[in-house]
Amino acid sequence: MKKISIFAFLLIASSPAMAQNTPSATSLQYAQQIAKACINQWEAQTCLGAVADSNMVLLSNYGADLQSRKMEAEAEALKQHCAATTAASRQQVPAYAMKSALTECANTITDLAARTGVQPDPSHFQLLIAPLLCLGGDPACAALSDQLAAYIR
Repeated sequence: MKKISIFAFLLIASSPAMAQNTPSATSLQYAQQIAKACINQWEAQTCLGAVADSNMVLLSNYGADLQSRKMEAEAEALKQHCAATTAASRQQVPAYAMKSALTECANTITDLAARTGVQPDPSHFQLLIAPLLCLGGDPACAALSDQLAAYIR
C-alpha cells in the first residue's frame, strides 16, 4: 500500500475551491465534532467514530458528484477503496486499521481527482487527511490539532 504523499494533499488543497479558503458548512460541522473527540486522543474509539461519521458524508457527497457526472466506475472505485473508513461508526476498529483505511482512501480520492478533474470538498477532505497524519505520528499533527482546536466551542 502506498503512503499518501504531500503532493497528493497539495493537489486537492490547491483546487480552486480551496483557494477561496471558505470552509463548507458541512466541513465546519465535522471539524467541530472531530476536534472535540480527537485532540490529544487520536486513537480513541470516540475519535475514530467521529472521523468515520465525517468520512461517510464526505464520501457520499463526492460519490454523488461523480455519479451525477456519469462517472459510475469512479464512484464505485471510491466506494470500494473508502468504505472501510466508515466502519468505526458501527463497530470497534483498531487505530492501525483506521490508519490503513484512511491511507488507501486518501490515495484513491487523490487519484480520482487527478484523473477526472472532479474534486471532493477540499475543506472536508482535510478532515480525512488530519486524522491520517495524526494516527501516523506525523509532526504536522500538532499544528493540525491547534487548527482544529479553534472549532471547539
